[in-house]
Amino acid sequence: MRSGKEVSMRNIKIYMMLLISLIFLSGCGSHKVYRSSTMVSNPYHASNLNSGIKQKYLNAINKVRSQARSCGRAGHFSSAPALRWSDTLYKAAYEHSNDMAKSGTFSHKGSNQASDWTAKVQHLGRSSSFKERIENNGYRNWRHIAENIESGSSSVDAAMAHWVHSDRHCANIMNPRFTDVGMAYAKKQGSRLSYYWTQNFGTRQ
Repeated sequence: MRSGKEVSMRNIKIYMMLLISLIFLSGCGSHKVYRSSTMVSNPYHASNLNSGIKQKYLNAINKVRSQARSCGRAGHFSSAPALRWSDTLYKAAYEHSNDMAKSGTFSHKGSNQASDWTAKVQHLGRSSSFKERIENNGYRNWRHIAENIESGSSSVDAAMAHWVHSDRHCANIMNPRFTDVGMAYAKKQGSRLSYYWTQNFGTRQ
Protein backbone atom coordinates (compact mmCIF):
# COMPACT_ATOMS: atom_id res chain seq x y z
CA MET A 1 0.00 0.00 0.00
CA ARG A 2 1.37 3.43 -0.82
CA SER A 3 0.24 6.99 -1.00
CA GLY A 4 1.82 10.32 -1.94
CA LYS A 5 0.85 13.90 -1.23
CA GLU A 6 2.45 17.25 -2.02
CA VAL A 7 1.80 20.83 -0.95
CA SER A 8 3.19 23.96 -2.68
CA MET A 9 2.93 27.58 -1.52
CA ARG A 10 2.93 28.97 -5.07
CA ASN A 11 0.06 27.27 -6.81
CA ILE A 12 -3.45 26.53 -5.59
CA LYS A 13 -3.87 23.01 -6.95
CA ILE A 14 -5.65 20.15 -5.26
CA TYR A 15 -5.29 16.75 -6.86
CA MET A 16 -8.06 14.38 -5.81
CA MET A 17 -7.13 11.19 -4.04
CA LEU A 18 -5.80 8.45 -6.29
CA LEU A 19 -6.35 4.89 -5.15
CA ILE A 20 -4.25 2.15 -6.71
CA SER A 21 -4.87 -1.42 -5.61
CA LEU A 22 -2.31 -4.14 -6.28
CA ILE A 23 -2.91 -6.99 -3.82
CA PHE A 24 -2.07 -4.98 -0.66
CA LEU A 25 -0.92 -1.82 -2.44
CA SER A 26 -2.77 1.47 -2.78
CA GLY A 27 -1.85 5.12 -3.17
CA CYS A 28 -2.97 8.73 -3.40
CA GLY A 29 -1.52 12.15 -4.13
CA SER A 30 -2.52 15.80 -3.75
CA HIS A 31 -1.12 19.30 -3.92
CA LYS A 32 -2.38 22.46 -2.19
CA VAL A 33 -1.29 25.97 -1.24
CA TYR A 34 0.56 26.91 1.93
CA ARG A 35 -1.05 29.27 4.42
CA SER A 36 0.89 30.76 7.30
CA SER A 37 0.24 28.85 10.52
CA THR A 38 -0.19 30.15 14.06
CA MET A 39 0.27 26.65 15.48
CA VAL A 40 2.60 26.36 18.47
CA SER A 41 4.73 23.26 17.90
CA ASN A 42 4.38 20.34 20.32
CA PRO A 43 6.56 17.64 18.70
CA TYR A 44 5.90 13.94 18.92
CA HIS A 45 8.35 12.01 21.10
CA ALA A 46 9.65 9.80 18.31
CA SER A 47 12.14 7.02 18.94
CA ASN A 48 15.71 8.07 18.26
CA LEU A 49 17.00 6.84 14.93
CA ASN A 50 20.67 5.90 14.79
CA SER A 51 22.91 7.49 12.18
CA GLY A 52 23.35 4.23 10.29
CA ILE A 53 19.63 3.85 9.64
CA LYS A 54 19.30 7.52 8.67
CA GLN A 55 22.09 7.05 6.14
CA LYS A 56 20.51 3.85 4.83
CA TYR A 57 17.24 5.67 4.19
CA LEU A 58 19.02 8.63 2.59
CA ASN A 59 21.06 6.33 0.36
CA ALA A 60 17.92 4.56 -0.86
CA ILE A 61 16.17 7.85 -1.65
CA ASN A 62 19.15 9.59 -3.21
CA LYS A 63 20.02 6.56 -5.33
CA VAL A 64 16.61 6.90 -6.98
CA ARG A 65 16.99 10.68 -7.36
CA SER A 66 20.43 10.31 -8.94
CA GLN A 67 18.97 8.79 -12.12
CA ALA A 68 16.62 10.40 -14.64
CA ARG A 69 13.36 8.50 -14.89
CA SER A 70 9.80 8.55 -16.13
CA CYS A 71 7.10 8.86 -13.50
CA GLY A 72 4.33 7.90 -15.91
CA ARG A 73 1.54 10.45 -16.13
CA ALA A 74 3.42 12.71 -13.69
CA GLY A 75 6.07 13.26 -16.36
CA HIS A 76 9.76 12.68 -17.00
CA PHE A 77 12.24 13.85 -14.39
CA SER A 78 15.93 14.60 -14.77
CA SER A 79 18.26 13.47 -12.01
CA ALA A 80 17.75 15.55 -8.87
CA PRO A 81 20.15 16.80 -6.17
CA ALA A 82 20.65 14.64 -3.11
CA LEU A 83 18.36 15.31 -0.15
CA ARG A 84 19.54 15.91 3.41
CA TRP A 85 18.05 14.34 6.51
CA SER A 86 15.60 16.33 8.66
CA ASP A 87 14.87 15.17 12.19
CA THR A 88 11.73 17.31 12.30
CA LEU A 89 10.34 15.65 9.16
CA TYR A 90 11.35 12.29 10.65
CA LYS A 91 9.30 13.03 13.79
CA ALA A 92 6.25 13.88 11.67
CA ALA A 93 6.78 10.70 9.64
CA TYR A 94 7.16 8.52 12.72
CA GLU A 95 4.09 10.06 14.34
CA HIS A 96 1.94 9.20 11.34
CA SER A 97 3.34 5.69 10.84
CA ASN A 98 2.74 4.95 14.51
CA ASP A 99 -0.80 6.32 14.26
CA MET A 100 -1.60 4.18 11.21
CA ALA A 101 -0.16 1.06 12.83
CA LYS A 102 -2.00 1.53 16.12
CA SER A 103 -5.32 2.53 14.57
CA GLY A 104 -5.19 0.14 11.62
CA THR A 105 -5.89 3.00 9.21
CA PHE A 106 -4.16 3.96 5.96
CA SER A 107 -4.64 7.57 4.93
CA HIS A 108 -2.89 10.93 4.78
CA LYS A 109 -5.40 11.99 7.40
CA GLY A 110 -4.69 11.08 11.00
CA SER A 111 -6.97 8.60 12.73
CA ASN A 112 -8.44 11.14 15.17
CA GLN A 113 -7.87 8.49 17.82
CA ALA A 114 -5.53 8.62 20.81
CA SER A 115 -2.54 7.83 18.56
CA ASP A 116 -3.18 10.89 16.34
CA TRP A 117 -0.73 12.99 18.34
CA THR A 118 -1.07 16.28 16.47
CA ALA A 119 -4.87 16.15 16.56
CA LYS A 120 -4.72 15.49 20.31
CA VAL A 121 -2.17 18.09 21.42
CA GLN A 122 -3.51 20.79 19.09
CA HIS A 123 -7.11 20.06 20.16
CA LEU A 124 -8.20 19.90 16.54
CA GLY A 125 -11.39 17.95 17.17
CA ARG A 126 -10.79 16.11 13.89
CA SER A 127 -8.14 14.12 12.05
CA SER A 128 -4.77 15.81 11.56
CA SER A 129 -3.52 16.67 8.07
CA PHE A 130 0.03 15.95 6.99
CA LYS A 131 0.66 19.73 6.81
CA GLU A 132 -0.40 20.08 10.45
CA ARG A 133 1.76 17.14 11.54
CA ILE A 134 4.80 18.57 9.78
CA GLU A 135 4.30 22.01 11.31
CA ASN A 136 3.49 20.65 14.78
CA ASN A 137 6.78 18.75 14.74
CA GLY A 138 8.73 21.93 14.05
CA TYR A 139 9.14 22.19 10.27
CA ARG A 140 7.98 25.78 9.80
CA ASN A 141 8.43 28.52 7.18
CA TRP A 142 8.44 26.02 4.37
CA ARG A 143 7.95 26.56 0.65
CA HIS A 144 7.01 23.03 -0.42
CA ILE A 145 6.12 19.88 1.51
CA ALA A 146 4.98 16.42 0.48
CA GLU A 147 4.12 13.06 1.97
CA ASN A 148 4.26 9.49 0.70
CA ILE A 149 2.78 6.60 2.68
CA GLU A 150 3.08 2.87 2.08
CA SER A 151 2.16 -0.31 3.90
CA GLY A 152 3.11 -3.94 3.58
CA SER A 153 6.83 -3.63 2.75
CA SER A 154 9.30 -5.02 5.27
CA SER A 155 12.31 -3.04 3.99
CA VAL A 156 13.11 0.45 2.78
CA ASP A 157 14.16 -0.91 -0.63
CA ALA A 158 10.79 -2.64 -1.10
CA ALA A 159 8.90 0.50 -0.06
CA MET A 160 10.96 2.61 -2.47
CA ALA A 161 10.33 0.15 -5.31
CA HIS A 162 6.57 0.43 -4.81
CA TRP A 163 6.65 4.23 -4.68
CA VAL A 164 8.83 4.53 -7.78
CA HIS A 165 6.29 2.51 -9.76
CA SER A 166 3.42 4.80 -8.75
CA ASP A 167 3.29 8.04 -10.73
CA ARG A 168 2.52 10.57 -7.99
CA HIS A 169 4.82 9.01 -5.40
CA CYS A 170 7.62 8.77 -7.93
CA ALA A 171 7.12 12.47 -8.72
CA ASN A 172 7.41 13.39 -5.04
CA ILE A 173 10.67 11.46 -4.74
CA MET A 174 12.12 12.98 -7.93
CA ASN A 175 10.90 16.55 -7.34
CA PRO A 176 14.01 18.79 -7.62
CA ARG A 177 12.43 21.47 -5.42
CA PHE A 178 12.79 19.38 -2.29
CA THR A 179 15.90 19.66 -0.14
CA ASP A 180 14.95 17.81 3.07
CA VAL A 181 13.47 14.42 3.91
CA GLY A 182 12.51 12.34 6.91
CA MET A 183 11.28 8.76 6.79
CA ALA A 184 10.02 6.22 9.30
CA TYR A 185 8.02 3.05 9.72
CA ALA A 186 6.00 1.45 12.50
CA LYS A 187 5.09 -2.21 12.77
CA LYS A 188 1.82 -3.76 13.87
CA GLN A 189 2.12 -7.39 14.88
CA GLY A 190 -0.54 -9.68 13.46
CA SER A 191 -1.70 -7.15 10.89
CA ARG A 192 -2.16 -8.06 7.24
CA LEU A 193 -0.07 -5.03 6.29
CA SER A 194 2.35 -5.13 9.28
CA TYR A 195 4.65 -2.28 8.22
CA TYR A 196 3.44 1.30 7.83
CA TRP A 197 5.87 3.70 6.14
CA THR A 198 5.75 7.49 5.93
CA GLN A 199 8.08 9.69 3.89
CA ASN A 200 7.96 13.48 4.36
CA PHE A 201 9.69 15.95 2.02
CA GLY A 202 10.22 19.67 2.43
CA THR A 203 11.92 22.86 1.30
CA ARG A 204 12.44 25.82 3.61
CA GLN A 205 11.78 29.38 2.50
